Amino acid sequence: MVFVEHEPRRALQSACEVLGVLIHGETERASSVVAPGTEGEDGKANVEVVDGEAEKYAKALMAKSDAEVLGALIEAAPTLFSDGGDKETAGVVHVMANLAREDEGSMKRVMDCVTASASERVELRMRCAISVYNDAKAGAGKFGLFEAIAAYAKEAKRQDVLPTLVAHASANVTAWGEDAATQRRVLAFCIKLLKDLESTDEELFACMIKYLATFEGDAGSVAEAADIAKEAAFAFINSPTMFEGDFLELEAVQDLQKSNQGVFKLLSTLLTGSVSDYNALIKSDGKLISGLGLSESDCLAKMRSMALSTLGKKGEVTYAEVKEALQCEAGEVEELIVRAVGASVVDAKMDQAKQLVVFTRCTDRMFGGEQWKELSSKISTWRTQIAHMEKALSTK
Repeated sequence: MVFVEHEPRRALQSACEVLGVLIHGETERASSVVAPGTEGEDGKANVEVVDGEAEKYAKALMAKSDAEVLGALIEAAPTLFSDGGDKETAGVVHVMANLAREDEGSMKRVMDCVTASASERVELRMRCAISVYNDAKAGAGKFGLFEAIAAYAKEAKRQDVLPTLVAHASANVTAWGEDAATQRRVLAFCIKLLKDLESTDEELFACMIKYLATFEGDAGSVAEAADIAKEAAFAFINSPTMFEGDFLELEAVQDLQKSNQGVFKLLSTLLTGSVSDYNALIKSDGKLISGLGLSESDCLAKMRSMALSTLGKKGEVTYAEVKEALQCEAGEVEELIVRAVGASVVDAKMDQAKQLVVFTRCTDRMFGGEQWKELSSKISTWRTQIAHMEKALSTK
């Protein structure tokens, strides 16, 4: 994608020569002519090389400052992409990027001329745009070039490129700047791309939570996150596959109590409350569920599944206990257990004869301080057991 020459000056000269030929034509290149009256001792005429218009253009351009050369190359970009070969065009763009590298504004001009057409030589322009991005200096300005590539991919209907861009952005959140403002900008951009891609709810939700986490300790800015906090809460509430989360205590989510109290109460109840709490909430605000465009039956079913995961921590419970905890009819108990098992909320076996449910795994609705302590205790126990095993084996 770049010129073979490694010396910057030689590469610049090659770029100017390519441009000269494209502007003035191959026939206007240097030619050899016989100089009259210049025969040597051997009687043969001397041959003189005469610069054509292409060479004159290249030499005149080389005599200018780097900024002027860059301006000329950018101005000639339409001709370059219209008539230049792939290798030559990519090489000239690489030279342009090197000339502009120290100035963010100039790099943007180079990117703009590369992405000027969404219908002409799209594949080449996309490769050149990525090359410009790779040549740019690290920092927040480089992210602007990345945004331009994504915008171009969408305009040129290259949706196939977007997943790669999302993956790159997600992996480089801090590479463009470690300040919170830049990270928010990057993550907000990823959220937008994921929406355009109609990606899975879980993937979009995870990105929104990363975005909201950047507002921790920044109470003065937390109001900026209100819309995405509401979206994240709604996504969790409405999802048929998400039953756990450790995001309720995020400051941006807590701030929903001011801006979207109903959404926060519903989210909080699902994560920490009981079915009785849920029913009381719905009774106090009869339009809460319908006002959010949610299904009342789906929300109740989700609440029951999540409540069952808490009840199941007891290990073994009776059908009667399930009926009371889930506020359901006796004939619904088994159906609700099967639904929770199918959604991977719990692992359980039912003993119909004894009217018992034995739980072997239950999803933690929230993973907070208590859960970390429990996990830490388990790890300590495992380490102790492994140490005893190693000691026993070493004595044999």
